[in-house]
Amino acid sequence: MLFSGSYIAGKYTTVDLDPLTATLFRYVVALVFLLALMPLHWRDSMKLERQDLGIAVLLGLTGIVGYHYFFFLSLRHTAVANTSIINALSPVFTGVGAAVFLRERLTGLNYLGIAIAVTGVWALLTDVQPGRILELPFNRGDETMLAAVLCFVVYALLIKTLVDRYSSYVLTLYATFFGVIWLLLIAPVEQLPVSLQTMSASSTYAILYMGVAGSGLGYLTFNLSVKSLGATRSSGFVYSVIPIFVAGFAYVFFAEPVTLAMVVSTVLILAGLKLMLKRR
Repeated sequence: MLFSGSYIAGKYTTVDLDPLTATLFRYVVALVFLLALMPLHWRDSMKLERQDLGIAVLLGLTGIVGYHYFFFLSLRHTAVANTSIINALSPVFTGVGAAVFLRERLTGLNYLGIAIAVTGVWALLTDVQPGRILELPFNRGDETMLAAVLCFVVYALLIKTLVDRYSSYVLTLYATFFGVIWLLLIAPVEQLPVSLQTMSASSTYAILYMGVAGSGLGYLTFNLSVKSLGATRSSGFVYSVIPIFVAGFAYVFFAEPVTLAMVVSTVLILAGLKLMLKRR
């Protein structure tokens, strides 16, 4: 539910903040919050090996900058619920990437799940109209959210190479730190000083929510879930319920209707996700 709220908060920031600026503000808040949690992780080694430094820099570029830039940009052009439905593809595409680049084995059911999930996104992009697949352009926001998902897939694959040697807190802290460094370098192209002066109260509250609740408390509760249920079951559950929560929130806050395309797409993606995460 905390993660789902970030979609609603993000929509408010699109009124007066550019994508890179909104991402910078969000992750400055998140970094401060994570640093405040450091005393709770005193047993974790905070040292990052030199050979892993480049990967950590890429984590910030892909998972923080790339993903959230396209995420905020997509919210300007499509329904909030659409972004969450497309985002449910993340573990599906991550599984494909792990099979190709990390040589993780997939079963026949996993491949069937991939096909079903991709069909679900196709249904959303074409509004359940088969003939529209040949028509351009599609909804720009939906296409932009697909770019965000691809950035997250790269981030997730990079994380997989480090997760056995570092705690999730340490990886999140370094990814956030390097993400903020990247953003401090490139966000000024969006007239950052002007945004600071003109930012509305609703955007300020939204940034605080996304930084503390979405990136902070959401991270903590997700880690508790992983510790209890394991990464696969936790990820499958989270990505399954986020579209449902977001659709409800979007209806309450923005009166966004729930369309047939959303329902069909959600069912197909969640069914595909279940098969994709199934193990022997």
